[in-house]
Amino acid sequence: MLRVNRCWVLVALLLSACTHAPLRPAAAPALTGEAFALNGRIAVLHRGERSTVSVRWVHQPDGDDILLLAPLGLTVAHLQRNAAGVMLEARGQQYQEQNTEDLMDRVIGWHLPLDELHNWVRAQPYPATPFSAARNPQQQLAELQQDGWTVRYSRYADGSPASLPQRLWFRHDDMELNLLIDEWEALPPAEK
Repeated sequence: MLRVNRCWVLVALLLSACTHAPLRPAAAPALTGEAFALNGRIAVLHRGERSTVSVRWVHQPDGDDILLLAPLGLTVAHLQRNAAGVMLEARGQQYQEQNTEDLMDRVIGWHLPLDELHNWVRAQPYPATPFSAARNPQQQLAELQQDGWTVRYSRYADGSPASLPQRLWFRHDDMELNLLIDEWEALPPAEK
């Protein structure tokens, strides 16, 4: 009987140690091209309303596939964008439009500037419009102002200038968005 109790105590101690161990995101891979995937969490404050979702974003130069999930894993929205336009599935319905921001604002209540965002999440300014930027002592992007948005980078995977960001804050008018990136994936370019 004593052996069984010691076994349970050992199991309880191991489980306790696992639950208290700090979670550290895996080192971010080097992205050699535009293609990437990321997993993370988004907290949004827009027009006085707060929402939190998990995100799975796959970006290729010719399109995006973004899955937004509620805290219990239920799909909030699935957005697919390519040269033909944008398709958004939400609330059991499909919506199509040419402009991503207008569609998301109309259906979900907040918008993402995807043209700029795929650069911003990689700590790069969008090349088509003017911007102002500030860098931290490690020469990483610390703040970016572009197209009416302010983007702040508060944490990177490591201290190298080429490191990928892990925590970003976005602000535009009455919208604030916090993005915590748990995992980056380098992807090969899509086959034509």
